Amino acid sequence: MKLSLLVDSPAFWHQCQRDIENARQSVYVQTLSFEGDSAGRGLSDLLIRKQLPDTRILVDSFTRYIINDRFLPAPANRRDPDLQAEVRATHEMIRELRKNNVQVQFTNPAGLLMSRFLSRNHKKLVLVDGHIAYIGGINFSDHNFDWHDLMLRIEDEAVGQFLEDDFLNTWIGKNIGASRRFPELTLHCFDGSTNRARFGAILEMIDNARESIFIESPYLSFPFYGRLGKARRRGVKVTIVSPQNNNKESLGKYTRWECARAGLDLHLYQKGMTHLKAMLVDGKQLVLGSSNFDYLSYTSHQETAVVVKNREIIEAFTEQVMKPDLAASLPDQSPVRPASGYLRHFAMRTLGPVAVLLAKRP
Repeated sequence: MKLSLLVDSPAFWHQCQRDIENARQSVYVQTLSFEGDSAGRGLSDLLIRKQLPDTRILVDSFTRYIINDRFLPAPANRRDPDLQAEVRATHEMIRELRKNNVQVQFTNPAGLLMSRFLSRNHKKLVLVDGHIAYIGGINFSDHNFDWHDLMLRIEDEAVGQFLEDDFLNTWIGKNIGASRRFPELTLHCFDGSTNRARFGAILEMIDNARESIFIESPYLSFPFYGRLGKARRRGVKVTIVSPQNNNKESLGKYTRWECARAGLDLHLYQKGMTHLKAMLVDGKQLVLGSSNFDYLSYTSHQETAVVVKNREIIEAFTEQVMKPDLAASLPDQSPVRPASGYLRHFAMRTLGPVAVLLAKRP
């Protein structure tokens, strides 16, 4: 098994391009966002040029409603000529792919009156010839490529087969929860229905931590805050990195309130948006993948997570992510506003279960 940590989109796309260029049989891609900009066209043009026997892209229906991080049905966005031009470019890109032997399929329809909009297939995957896999947080859109993020490259036949089975099940409309141990890592595929039980192994890592927990996530929420607070109270050093300028402003404010309330050590990343999702426990177990460690990941999203124990990858993460991101962050010193904090907490506690209930309706 060969593992590589690829931090930020230039490193990821440089290596991914090389692997796709060398592909002989198949390329499977799964993404939440797939937009007709330079990032999306870079992938689509390469796949069209390769003309492999089996090329497929799974795109979540999120892309039908959100382009360039903007909600398309909003009246102001419907009148924005630049945004509408990107929408047309996205539609044209998908038509070109389908005309050129690249299958494209959308997952998770939003439902009547968008009742299932919060039920997303949040996985990010590139699988080349069934044995080279990339998993992490990077989507194929320019604004995602601009964000700080990472992908883990795994070269292994058994891992590739496990992820290929998950992809092909999703392709035919089956979301299957599964976990499997491999020599240097454990993979978890969350089906959106049994997530709570499968997340138990990751929550146990927090509960069993003895010295330190480092988390980087833009959208951390309950139930993770409760477990992290308990860890801090028993003497574990808990450090959280989240963006100063969060693309979801309300969640950024919620993060600050929760961390202040629980006494967690929050550092605000200053170099733009960090979309990176990672948790390092006691310097020995590293969780990566698509999950934001938030309530929707915990309950209703389809996600992929990997728990890595490989020393070289953990050292690479420490040197390439944890240390530089802490250096690029400032300790949060914003004033705590209890009233607004409790209001956001109440809203998330109320709306979260409602969203999950709607997501599970047939």
